Amino acid sequence: YQFPKSTTPDKVLSIMLQTWDGRIPQEIRLQAADQGMTLYEAVCLASIVEREAVLKNEQPLIAGVYLNRLAQGMYLQSDPTVQYALGRDAQTGRWWTPLTVDQVQNTDSPYNTYRVDGLPPGPICNPGLASIEAVLNPEQTDYLYFVANKRAGDGSHVFAVTFDEHVANVNQYGQ
Repeated sequence: YQFPKSTTPDKVLSIMLQTWDGRIPQEIRLQAADQGMTLYEAVCLASIVEREAVLKNEQPLIAGVYLNRLAQGMYLQSDPTVQYALGRDAQTGRWWTPLTVDQVQNTDSPYNTYRVDGLPPGPICNPGLASIEAVLNPEQTDYLYFVANKRAGDGSHVFAVTFDEHVANVNQYGQ
């Protein structure tokens, strides 16, 4: 968006909401409801998928993993939700910096999906339409875990069904 400096906050909000309504067709709203989600919940999960998936072709698979975890009552355990809770790093001035174990375990926030079950209270970013569609059309999978494939260095992930497989993947690809 580009606004003149004189644009009031109310006008900015109005234009953004009109744009949202124009870009999110009724079919998407109905599809969310068909899957037992509100549009808000779908957007919230899509925001996590948006931050997790570097490769767009992995978005439906990552969405499928998170939906599996939610269906089983598991924590989402999403690093980007903790990064969001922490905000801008005071030392680097950057958002979305790598996390420490201490940050994951001790960040007291409703956005810390390692400590709070279910979805966070709101989106952590503005997801693109592809991420929203991935949540509404997830890849059907048995996977419950994934880790960034640091060996490949291309933004891809390695997926696992069991926690033991996940630990092996973290040791092989995530370090």
